[in-house]
Amino acid sequence: MTSPLAAGAEPSTMALPMPSAIRVPDDGMLPLSSARRAGTEYADLQSAGYVEEEYYLSGVAPAISAQGQILAQAPYVTRFLIRKPVDPKHFNGTVIIEPFSWFGERAAGWILTRDYLLRRGFAFVGYTLNINTPVSDPKFPPPPPGTTDESKSQYGAIVNFDFMRRFDYARYAPLGSYYDPQRFQRGGLPDPFLPQAQGIGAELAMLLKTNRPGGPTAGLDVRRVYVNSWAVQAQVWFDYLDQGRHQQWRMPDGRPLIDAYMTGKFSYGEVAGAALRLPTRLPPDVPFITVYSQSETVHDAMEHIALPSDSDTPMLRYYEVMGTSHLRAADLGTGEIEPWPNRRGKPDDPRCQFIYDEPAELPFSALLDAMDLWVREHRPMPRAPRVPRTADGVVRDMRSGNPTGGVRPPWITVPAAEYWTDFETGCGVVYDSKRPYSAARLRKLYGTYANYARRFAAATRNAVRAGVILPEDAPHLSPVAKPQDFERNRPTPSP
Repeated sequence: MTSPLAAGAEPSTMALPMPSAIRVPDDGMLPLSSARRAGTEYADLQSAGYVEEEYYLSGVAPAISAQGQILAQAPYVTRFLIRKPVDPKHFNGTVIIEPFSWFGERAAGWILTRDYLLRRGFAFVGYTLNINTPVSDPKFPPPPPGTTDESKSQYGAIVNFDFMRRFDYARYAPLGSYYDPQRFQRGGLPDPFLPQAQGIGAELAMLLKTNRPGGPTAGLDVRRVYVNSWAVQAQVWFDYLDQGRHQQWRMPDGRPLIDAYMTGKFSYGEVAGAALRLPTRLPPDVPFITVYSQSETVHDAMEHIALPSDSDTPMLRYYEVMGTSHLRAADLGTGEIEPWPNRRGKPDDPRCQFIYDEPAELPFSALLDAMDLWVREHRPMPRAPRVPRTADGVVRDMRSGNPTGGVRPPWITVPAAEYWTDFETGCGVVYDSKRPYSAARLRKLYGTYANYARRFAAATRNAVRAGVILPEDAPHLSPVAKPQDFERNRPTPSP
């Protein structure tokens, strides 16, 4: 058993074994989470000059406690999907890796940045971190006495290897990993995160960066590997940095396995454990970027959790992107069904009638691009103002009804709705919700639709200059309000 490092201690380097990767045999079905299947993760890979391949990844990885102790070395078999340019000349040298999220094996980062990745010649790898369902699934801990929790009945059928085997038994029957709820605890409960998660991610990065003949990156000159991990699995990579694995685990030639870390749409410690916001052993020479939607921003404000200051050494940035939600209908995983906010506890609340559908891909892709420039061209990412807080939430502008500060896309700078989070409304769903302005309010703010559209276009140009939106994305951004919204109120959807 390896003891956890004392805070501030310099971790010693440690060699990881090279894993094996073999192609998954074609059984006539598309893989789970395939970008070739119609759905939220779909992309026209062929038109973009890309190919998608699925591999089994097998090896031996350390099983690590939430406290940083290596309690065992155990075998594993998992899988990954790689999307890469067909022509190696179109590859830009960087592979993005992302663990699939718990519910429906969703690649949230891929959904939010796929157009950017395909345009710019990145390779993308989504990989599975899962367990066989135990008697008591740690993803669904018992609710406090006197309360109820419907999460298991809602999500229990779309998690773990069991879900994957129901999807395609022949393909996913070989998958397995080590898990022991008695040995691995987080916050006094069985740890919901795979104990081998850190080692599997590190070994995958080493394999990809090695450019082995016949391997998944054969023919590609992989020079960089970035983590882009969104939603609940972001905790895995926070732990990786907090426990000093970046410094400890290296390539055989001493290079880092990972060259930049971006995580998003998750408040560290929200599922279980301590609410830390800064890894204890953050390395000084690689970016660690955390991107909050409005939901995580409000969560931390209401919980009085302070964010660390941005710095260039270490390379740290926090971004709070207003007008973006924790989840949209466009983000759902395979088999995931989420009720609308007006179908739960507050069907008559005007703030619980509509969900966000704004193109959050645009600011999130711009942030990933800025991180890439920080790595490749040593150009520090811009700093964004924090969202001001009140005693019990965030400061809202009286005229627009929206939070002040943070990263502000055009639909927040020139708004047509109030944007709320479930932490504030209590609508009772995962979706955050918005309240479109009435026709009278739109006319009072802008006069006519033409005036509104002109101001929205100007806000888009300003967002490009500020780095909030990439120039190539700006022409595809349309005003949120439509001409008819200035004439009559939007009809309320039926619950």
